[in-house]
Amino acid sequence: MKYLLAFAVAWFLAVLNVSAMPYVQVLHVTPDVVLIFAACWTMVRGRDEGLIVVPIAALLRDLTTSDPLGTSLLAMAPLIPLAAVVRLRAMATDFLPTVALVAAGSFFYGVISTLVLAATGQTTPWDDAFLRVVLPAALVNSLFTPIVYLPVHWFSPGRKAWLVGSTRYTSA
Repeated sequence: MKYLLAFAVAWFLAVLNVSAMPYVQVLHVTPDVVLIFAACWTMVRGRDEGLIVVPIAALLRDLTTSDPLGTSLLAMAPLIPLAAVVRLRAMATDFLPTVALVAAGSFFYGVISTLVLAATGQTTPWDDAFLRVVLPAALVNSLFTPIVYLPVHWFSPGRKAWLVGSTRYTSA
């Protein structure tokens, strides 16, 4: 059931990403809500679920855009190992590590998708790609993370730290 929900949400966000989100521009960059959703799901729900949801979200994104099929799958693949690296640092909340994952994932997504487009024969000005697309996209996607993170966090099973108190152990 959870994967069916993830499929439906990813499909909705992929359609939203190509229909309405091009009108939302910050720093001349459109936020990638599908990438943000995949990163949030991976951080909040865990690596095992991320291994299934990230490819689903990536393929749905590719099916709704004009990018070659598989580009988003290659570009979102680093989300899983990046999430494992980010989780090495124990924190009382998942929000800040999720923002860090979205920023790093957006950076790698931009680099890998630019490499794929260059490999398919499209001209890619590398300086413009980094300065006008990749770096601003990492910042903008990080700023839009709370919009996607909160619903994913609210509808995830498990203890909510703000309901039951702190998750840190203290001595009595």
